[in-house]
Amino acid sequence: MQNNQIFNNMQYPNQEQMKQAYQQHIYYKRKRSSELNGVFLSGLAIGGTLIFSLFLQVFSILFIQVVWHIDFQSESSLFQNAFNIVAVDIISLVLPFFLLSLILKKNFQGDLIPRKKIGFAKTAAWVCVGMMCCIGANWVTEFIIALFKQFGYKLTLPEYNKPSSILECVILVFSTAVAPALCEEFAMRCSAMGALRKYGKGFAVFAISIVFGLIHGNVIQFVFAFLLGLVFGYITIVTDNIIPAMLIHGFNNAISVINDILTYATDSSKAGENFASAVYIIWFVFGIAGLIYLIIKKELLPKTKKAPKEPYAPSFGLKLLCLLPGLLIPIALLIYETTQTIVPV
Repeated sequence: MQNNQIFNNMQYPNQEQMKQAYQQHIYYKRKRSSELNGVFLSGLAIGGTLIFSLFLQVFSILFIQVVWHIDFQSESSLFQNAFNIVAVDIISLVLPFFLLSLILKKNFQGDLIPRKKIGFAKTAAWVCVGMMCCIGANWVTEFIIALFKQFGYKLTLPEYNKPSSILECVILVFSTAVAPALCEEFAMRCSAMGALRKYGKGFAVFAISIVFGLIHGNVIQFVFAFLLGLVFGYITIVTDNIIPAMLIHGFNNAISVINDILTYATDSSKAGENFASAVYIIWFVFGIAGLIYLIIKKELLPKTKKAPKEPYAPSFGLKLLCLLPGLLIPIALLIYETTQTIVPV
């Protein structure tokens, strides 16, 4: 039975109550339409930002190739990582998504950068739990890799030159662990997710996790980044603070960085592999402890009471459908880029 039929079939004791009910009916329908229009326009803005971000990355690479006659792939680790910090993280992420936050500033219900005080103990507990979730996401990703291999395909990652000096090791730390943790979390969890939070916190977390996965441009990192996006988004929503997500992001990326540095220092990949295994065990133990602490302190779930569902409120799926048209072009471009990383065994 349609909503209008439900309204027409309802019985009211007097004309005044019927009039009030009808006005309320019209109000909620208009509110529903306004919310869906807002999601649609937000999708267009986020999609345009992603296209602009991709354009800036491509332009930066073409600029150094054509103007400076530099082959990016053949350059040193120092050049590649410095380029990633400046061109990819700062110019292609922070700048476009800061502009997005200005365009959609009316959508924000709080500060652009969530920074509610939560204390050291809670921050540490959330970081430990988040790192434990990173380990779980890594296991899921390994399973996906093995599954593709069973069907005769190999999932590849972009290749970068390994560090060959102490200076290159230092730049690698900033390029892989520090800059992405700051820039990607600002772009995804502060700017993009903040612009969608008014349409539902769970919806914002899920939608931006998809975007976070797609900007990495390959299947392995898409799966891993999507899962981590759910973790980062949830922790940011619950704590209303971006610091835990940034720390988790940085610590997670630092594992691969230290792996490369140990490989350079010892001239053997075995040391890096042993380090990663030991770190996973340590973070898992700390994660269990952090989870227990948050459960005892009743901090694991949002403290805000869930508001009752309004009449005609759009569903999660309908909001996602309204968001997707604006993302179709960047999704198509990123899917194409992703397919190039799948090769037959």
